[in-house]
Amino acid sequence: MGWIKKPWLSLVLMLILGILTGSQLPKLRVRAYFKTQVSKESRYVHAERELFKSFSLKDIAIVAVPCEDRTGVSAIVQEIRKFDEISMVINPLEFPLTIGRNSALARQLKLIGQFENREYALLLVFISKNPESTARKIHQVVRKKGGFIFGISYIGAMAMDYVRMILVYLTPIALLVMFAVFFFTLKNFWAAVLAFLPSSLTTVYLLGTYAFVGKPVTMENVLMPFITLIMGSSAALHYFSRYLAIKDPNRFERSYRAMRETFVALLMTVLTTIVGFLSLGLTSSPVMRELGFSGAIGVGTSGLVTFVFLPPIATLIDPKRNFETKFSDQSVRKRWNLVWFFTMIFFFCLFIFNVESEFHSLIFFRPSSKVMKGARVVETIAGIKVPIFMKIDLNVDVLSSEGLETLRMVRESLKDYCVRTFSILDLFEIFPQTLRSFIPMLIPEGMLYDRKNSSLLMIVFPKRVDRKTYSQIEKVASSHVSGSVKSIQLSGEDFKYMEMNEFVVENLKVSLIFALLVIVLMMGSMLKNFKLGLISCVPIAATLISLYGAMGLFRVPINAVSACLLNIVLGAGIDYAIHFSCAYVKHNSANEAYRLTRRPILANAFGVALGFSVLFLSPMKVHVHIAALICVGMALASTYTLIWMTSVFPEKVQTARKASSLSSSTSFE
Repeated sequence: MGWIKKPWLSLVLMLILGILTGSQLPKLRVRAYFKTQVSKESRYVHAERELFKSFSLKDIAIVAVPCEDRTGVSAIVQEIRKFDEISMVINPLEFPLTIGRNSALARQLKLIGQFENREYALLLVFISKNPESTARKIHQVVRKKGGFIFGISYIGAMAMDYVRMILVYLTPIALLVMFAVFFFTLKNFWAAVLAFLPSSLTTVYLLGTYAFVGKPVTMENVLMPFITLIMGSSAALHYFSRYLAIKDPNRFERSYRAMRETFVALLMTVLTTIVGFLSLGLTSSPVMRELGFSGAIGVGTSGLVTFVFLPPIATLIDPKRNFETKFSDQSVRKRWNLVWFFTMIFFFCLFIFNVESEFHSLIFFRPSSKVMKGARVVETIAGIKVPIFMKIDLNVDVLSSEGLETLRMVRESLKDYCVRTFSILDLFEIFPQTLRSFIPMLIPEGMLYDRKNSSLLMIVFPKRVDRKTYSQIEKVASSHVSGSVKSIQLSGEDFKYMEMNEFVVENLKVSLIFALLVIVLMMGSMLKNFKLGLISCVPIAATLISLYGAMGLFRVPINAVSACLLNIVLGAGIDYAIHFSCAYVKHNSANEAYRLTRRPILANAFGVALGFSVLFLSPMKVHVHIAALICVGMALASTYTLIWMTSVFPEKVQTARKASSLSSSTSFE
C-alpha cells in the first residue's frame, strides 16, 4: 500500500508524462485514407505498379469549371498546367471544331453541361506524382472561380482534412461529454476530474508516442483517441464509484480496499476488451490488424495507467464525502424478462437478410460534404463516377489499325456496365482524318499509350459503384485475353477496397468465434464455474446477432469498417456480464446483483454511447454508422445482460466458501 500514500508524487509524475508526450503532438503526421488496404501480393496492387511503370499517371482528377467565358476556363487550365505534378490537362474547349462559341462536340461528349442553373466545363487532369497534395493545389485554384474537383486523390486529400478535424475538434468535444458523464455519475466535481484524468492523459500519451516514433494517424487508427478515452475510462468510473461508497475515515485504507475489491472485475473488463480488438488481427486485412492492435494498445495502456495512478490520486478526495447510490427494491419479473429478451432478438433477426456487403470510396462521405458536392456536379453533367484504370497489353503495335480495332472491341464489350470509357481511340475519333497523324505529337508517349511495351491505357467509368458491377467489368475484360490481346490488368482504389472488404467479411466469423471462446474461458476461470461463464456470455452473443440485424434495419452495409464494430462491441459489451456475475457470485442472489449493478451498467452503457455520439458531427458517413451502431450495441448489451441474467440465474448456486473467495477481490456495494 506504499504507493497509495504518495498521491502528489503520482499526480506530478502523471502530469509530467503528459507534458513530455504532449510536446510531441505538433509533430503528429496525418495520412489520407487507409495506408494499406490489401497485401502487397494483391493482383490489384501488382496492376497498379505496372500501370505506374508504363504511364505517367497516379490519378485522374475531374475538374468542373464555370464556363461563362472561354478566357476564364483557359486561365484556370494554364494555371493548373504550371504544376510540375501535372502531366496533361484535357480541356474540352480546345477540341477541334470548338472555335468561337461552338461547343457542340464538347456537349456531345458530355464534357460541358449544367448544374444548378450554371454551366460547367469538365477538365481531365492527369496527375503524375504526389496525388493528394496536387489535388489540394488544384482545389485551391478552382474554388476561387466557383469550381469543383472530384477524384480519388481529392477524396484522399479531404480525408486528411477530416481526420485532422476529428483530432482537433471532435476529440475535445468527446472529452467534455465524457467528463459530464463522470460528473453526473459520481456527483462530485473533483472526483470526476481525478477519475477522468488518467484516461484523458492516456490519449495524450499515445498520440504523443505516435508523433515521437513517426507513426501517422490514418483512417484505420483515427478513432484510437475515442476508443482510449471512452472505453478506457470505464475502469476508472467503476473504481471511483466504489471508493466513494466505502465509509472509512482513513482515505488510504479506503483506496486500498476499493482497489482490492474491484481489481479482478476491472482487470477482466480491460482484458476482454483487448481480446475483442486483438481478434481483428485474425483477419487478412492490414487495415483491420492495424485497428485491432491500435485499439488493444489504447485500452491496455489506459487500464495500466488507471491501475497505477488512480489509487494514489483518489486519496486527494475528502473521505467524509460519501457517494450514496439509491436503488429500487422492486423485484424482478423473470418470466416477462425472458419474453422481452427473445422478442427483441426475434425482431432484429427479421432484418438480418437485408444486410448488404458493400465498400467503395463514395461510401465514406456524407451527402453534404465537399467531396460529394463535387461528385454530384460531375455525375450530373457527364454521368460518371469513380474511374477504373485498365492497362491493355497487345501483341501488335498499339497505334496500328489492328491495335485501335482491338481497343474498340474492348470498349464495345463494356457498354452494358460502363457509362463511357476514355482512351487514345477517342482522340482518333474526335480528330478529323487529316489531323490524326498529329495525335502522337500532341499526346506524348507514356500518357495514354506506350509503344515500346505495346501497352494502352483505358479509363473506364462504371455505371454503378458496387461490387457486382466491378466484378462484371473484370469478367468481361478477362474474356478478351487472346489473339492480339496479351493481357488486361485493372486497377483502382475501389478494387482494393472491395478486396479488403472480402477479406474482412470472410474472416469475421472466425475472429468473432475465437474472441467468444476466449472470453467464455476467461469468464469460467474468473467465476470458477464454466457453466456460469457460458451462461454469462449469452447476452453478448444475442447482442452480436441483434446488432447484425440492426445493420439491416438501418441500411448500414457490412464492410471493413462496420464489421470491426462487432468485435469492439463484443469486447466492451461483455463488461456488463462480468460486473453482474461478480456481484451475483458474492451475494448468491440475482435480485441483489441486479440491485447493485443496474445503475453502474446503465451509466456505463449510456456514457460509451454518448461519447461515441460525438461522431454524428463528423462529415464522414462511416463515422456516423460507427456512432449509430455503438449506441445500439451498448443499449442492447446492457439491456440483454440485465434481463437475461436476472431471469436465468438461480438465487443460490455456490457454496459460501467459493463466494467468499471471489468477494475478497470483487465488490459493488
